[in-house]
Amino acid sequence: MFSNHTNIMLYVEDVAKEKAFWQAIGFIILAEENLMGFESFEMKSHESSTAYFTVYDWTFIQQVSPEVVDFKPSILFESDDIEALHSKVGQVTETVSPIRQEPFPNFNFASPSGHYYAVKGI
Repeated sequence: MFSNHTNIMLYVEDVAKEKAFWQAIGFIILAEENLMGFESFEMKSHESSTAYFTVYDWTFIQQVSPEVVDFKPSILFESDDIEALHSKVGQVTETVSPIRQEPFPNFNFASPSGHYYAVKGI
């Protein structure tokens, strides 16, 4: 049976930049690892979250699992203070959209690797 934890894998070109970015907007770094000479780390958005992300170097994934290297997930985060989170993300990246109200309060942003993420106000 599946557990109640979900791990989402992200493949990036610069693991150190990604780690600095996610830390700057409040993610918690759970672990760091060196796999076959490549950096990786695990993080989650909140202490009580059961979903976490493992960030791998794109070149590492290309070597060990080339069939998934181009997979890009679409991830929607939720926030109970979308205005504050929008401001925090905007301090770290210029690639952040304005907050839209339709179909619900939302915005999107890109991390240093160019992956886009969406945020929904709750």
